[in-house]
Amino acid sequence: MIELIYFKSLKIGDKELKKFIGIFLKGLLILTPLVLTFYILYKMFLVTDGLFKGMLERFGLYFPGFGVIVTLAVIFLVGLLASNWLTNGLLNYMEKLLTKIPILGNIYGIIKDTVNSFSANKKGFSRLVMVNMSSELKLLGFLTNDEESAFIPKGYVAVYLMQSMQWAGNLIVVPQDQVQLLEVSSEEALKFIASAGLLSKKTI
Repeated sequence: MIELIYFKSLKIGDKELKKFIGIFLKGLLILTPLVLTFYILYKMFLVTDGLFKGMLERFGLYFPGFGVIVTLAVIFLVGLLASNWLTNGLLNYMEKLLTKIPILGNIYGIIKDTVNSFSANKKGFSRLVMVNMSSELKLLGFLTNDEESAFIPKGYVAVYLMQSMQWAGNLIVVPQDQVQLLEVSSEEALKFIASAGLLSKKTI
């Protein structure tokens, strides 16, 4: 009789424990994206606020957040200079000098090309395609280059296959007739592939 009461109480305890775990996991799923979002924003704040922190402190002008304002002002000023044909020529000349520096120029060139690939043009990561590997197998990727070169034979195109749940990927060269261009924005495509298909176009 005592053992029966013990097992019944244990069963009720397991049920309550499962309910507790379910509630805990639900809270974790809600808080994790919020915490990560604010953490990334906080890190971005620290980086941008710290760029001119030392200089501002020497002049006695620093207070938390002022470095962010100065950073944004500098970015806007550079964009303003790049919009003027006279100062833009000077910036282009300085850029050419930078690209001629060994190693540093190569790193700068790779970073610049990667950043430019996300700009609003018809190349880069703006053209989502479906690669027909066979009648059953299809791959989603970004058409990055469709110009004939030493790396891309005639009739072929370069497609970047981004791996889901991370930013790594593989570059493949496939026949152009096996590539189907999809009418989807680059933002929607990046979210869909990066989430391993968990986010559909409707939820984006």
